[in-house]
Amino acid sequence: MADIPNSSLRTGEVGGSDSLQSTGIVNATARQPEIFNYSQSNQFKIYLPLFPTVEWFVVAANIPSVTLGQADQYTPFVDIAVVGDKLQYGNFNMTFLVDENLHNYRELLKWTYNIGFPFSRTQFNALDRPDNMDRSRNKVRKIQRSMTEGSSAVFRDTNDRNLYTDILLTILTSKNNAIANVHIYEAFPVSLSSLDYNQQEADTTYATCTVEFAFTWFDVKSVGGTVDTNPNI
Repeated sequence: MADIPNSSLRTGEVGGSDSLQSTGIVNATARQPEIFNYSQSNQFKIYLPLFPTVEWFVVAANIPSVTLGQADQYTPFVDIAVVGDKLQYGNFNMTFLVDENLHNYRELLKWTYNIGFPFSRTQFNALDRPDNMDRSRNKVRKIQRSMTEGSSAVFRDTNDRNLYTDILLTILTSKNNAIANVHIYEAFPVSLSSLDYNQQEADTTYATCTVEFAFTWFDVKSVGGTVDTNPNI
């Protein structure tokens, strides 16, 4: 066991589980990692409650970025950086292969209509959830009159909770064992990329589509660990 002098660290910042603050000596053995295998970027699977057809064709996904803001304490000399108190998350991006009938693409496209209702108010929140889950509480129904359908009256729930979904991204080991679960809460699609076709391509190229989800927050849990839940969601 080699003892590394640690004079460059401040008092109280000595690393290692059995370091000695009084002597400033770091136990190098205590600082060794326990896992030496690397995470492989192609080892994952995903669960999409609202988009079961898309789920089968996903080829790429990401764990969203996290940014913690900071404040600056102004002084006559160098400004001092102060820790922030609010996290900002990047969007969750996912790429999937488009099937020949465009079924999985249309599955997502219809859900964007379900949120954005481009042609008629009757389109808003009109689709049933494929997972048969009801996230709404205390439903309130009201009459809506369509702008494009004259005086026809329809009933719609004013609660929009069913437009959101939780996404589960599972990270696998090199032996295809689940090692960690990434839970993305209250997600909804905000961007659907174009589908590009080109008859001048010599080789067969399969169409792909990238969908971007906004969400409230996410966490990463070891498989078998407890998952935080909110009873109001």
